[in-house]
Amino acid sequence: MIFGYLLLAIALTISVTAAFYSIAGLTAIFAAAFWPIVIMGSVLELGKIVTTVWLHKYWDRAAIQFKLYLVPAIAILMLITSMGIFGLLSKAHLDQAVPSGDVAAQVQIFDDKIKTEKDNIEAARKALKQMDSQVDERLSRSSDDKGAERAVQIRRSQQKERTNLQNEITTAQKKITALQEQREPIASQARKIEADVGPIRYIAALLYGDNPDAGILEKAVRLVIILIVLVFDPLALVLILAADQTFAWHREDKNKKEGWQQVWQPKTEAWPEWDEEPKKEEPNPIVEDPNGMSAEEFLDNLNQQAAAVEDNPTETKNKLLERELEAVKATAENLKKKFVSLLRNPLKK
Repeated sequence: MIFGYLLLAIALTISVTAAFYSIAGLTAIFAAAFWPIVIMGSVLELGKIVTTVWLHKYWDRAAIQFKLYLVPAIAILMLITSMGIFGLLSKAHLDQAVPSGDVAAQVQIFDDKIKTEKDNIEAARKALKQMDSQVDERLSRSSDDKGAERAVQIRRSQQKERTNLQNEITTAQKKITALQEQREPIASQARKIEADVGPIRYIAALLYGDNPDAGILEKAVRLVIILIVLVFDPLALVLILAADQTFAWHREDKNKKEGWQQVWQPKTEAWPEWDEEPKKEEPNPIVEDPNGMSAEEFLDNLNQQAAAVEDNPTETKNKLLERELEAVKATAENLKKKFVSLLRNPLKK
């Protein structure tokens, strides 16, 4: 039973989280109606869960009209929830990708400037090299002093231009140093962002090959988001149904257990305590009167009866017969009570 409650708690947690992400994503899509989207998304999520549980419990009893509408409605609500989650995760990726693109663009600007200065340095060095080649060529054509003097003259004529080229090279190198110093913080930020998106880069490399470009990275991000969406809201609903089924199974097992206990271990009711028969006094050995009269009373009664017989013999005889009949009835009643008592004693034992 504890596992059932744990399953229900996890299912509700996933469902609430999915609802939160979905509502957040829908508010990002419809930013102009924030609170209406929050209210609508909340009631739709609750309605989806209640409808799913109701269909699961009363599927056999529900009319076909309910099924034809509620099943597609649940599917559409799951699709809306998944779209909200997809929108939220996509927005999170874009919020990360946009700064990355801005930083990369800034780094590219500095790289272009540095490249321009390097090209200027390279052009100046080529010009100096050409000047040197002119002097060398002049020296190689003549072996006398006039050739050397001519080479020196050429060198002197190039002096101003050489100085300008050297200054250009020095200035370009200083600019390159300054640009690199400005570029370094932005490049550090770019490396940090690249480290943040490193996992998706590895996923893209695993799926689409090494050295993925920006388009491949976007495809990999969409694939990961779709996989998350597929197991988010559907998993919450299925776990809620599983928790409900777990509780139903627990109730069935409990009822079966109680039923077997009633069959094999019936509740025994205590035998009723029989009241002991009141002890009857032994009849007087002299006179055994079933009505329980004492000897003196019995003798007085006999004297009265004898006197009555002498006065009115017929009437007295009838009364005596009635009294004897009553005595017989009393005796029969006493015998009946004794018989019942004898039957009870073995049951009591």
